[in-house]
Amino acid sequence: MEEKVTIITPCFNENTTVISFLQNVESVIEKLPYNFEVVVVDDCSSDHTLSLLKQFNFSAINATLTILELKFNVGHQAAIYQGLLYSNSLESNKFIIMDSDGEDDPEAIADLVKFKDFDIVNVARGRRKESFSFQASYYIYRFIFKIITGKILNFGNFCMIKKKVLQTSCYTGFIHFAAHLSKQKVSSTSIVYNRLKRIDGKSKMNLTSLVHHAFKSFVEYAEELLMVFLRIFMLIIVSFLGFIGIVLYKKFFTDEAILGWASTMTVSLFTTALICIGFFVMGILLLNMISQKSQSKKEIFNKLSDNEILPSDSLKL
Repeated sequence: MEEKVTIITPCFNENTTVISFLQNVESVIEKLPYNFEVVVVDDCSSDHTLSLLKQFNFSAINATLTILELKFNVGHQAAIYQGLLYSNSLESNKFIIMDSDGEDDPEAIADLVKFKDFDIVNVARGRRKESFSFQASYYIYRFIFKIITGKILNFGNFCMIKKKVLQTSCYTGFIHFAAHLSKQKVSSTSIVYNRLKRIDGKSKMNLTSLVHHAFKSFVEYAEELLMVFLRIFMLIIVSFLGFIGIVLYKKFFTDEAILGWASTMTVSLFTTALICIGFFVMGILLLNMISQKSQSKKEIFNKLSDNEILPSDSLKL
């Protein structure tokens, strides 16, 4: 068991759910010929999550637990980033990122660690357990994402990355980890696992969350999105000039009446062009803000020392 694998998982107000998750992970990794460090990033939970984590110990000899307590709540994606920042100093070359609510199947870990020749191994999502309306909205989002970016985003945070990918992520920063990984010019592959039901049975994902999720993924591809608006703007300008030319030609060089819809169309095209260029300008400003924010990323976690983690047997629920 010479090779070390790091598992990074963010959590927020999970209570006993995160303990059940850790026990499920342990039942898988204790059978594998690797040393595992499980890094739980507590996103400033306001319930008993942190105290429960302090009471938990792995019984498997090849597993250790590290708890990072964030100084303030930063959200799911930023919590992942803090976990990556900490893990950047570790000797591992394989880093598995997964959620702690139980939807990411721990059994996939056994398959992920087998890969040696890929820098990124994503766990593509098989069947989902959400409502029909949510699934339909999710597929529409994926379709729009593919149209704009040319990429298929059929995976979430659950993946394994090599050290150089982790270092790139720490340097550049991100606001949507999955979309960020889809942009990396490295060797990648994927395996398919079905999404499990949350351990506590209450999904935090709804249509509102999906909209926010989609917006963040598009921001990762802000440059490509801006080019889409720029192409639309150029197409509208060409059409606008064409209509203006037709209107002026009919007015000054023919006796034909100018059609009413032609003037309306010209005004509509001009208005649409202004909207597109407005989106383009706002996008440039947004990119600048994101760039400045990514350069100011800092560690905001406290690693709990051994004397802060209560020495006890593994917490059994």
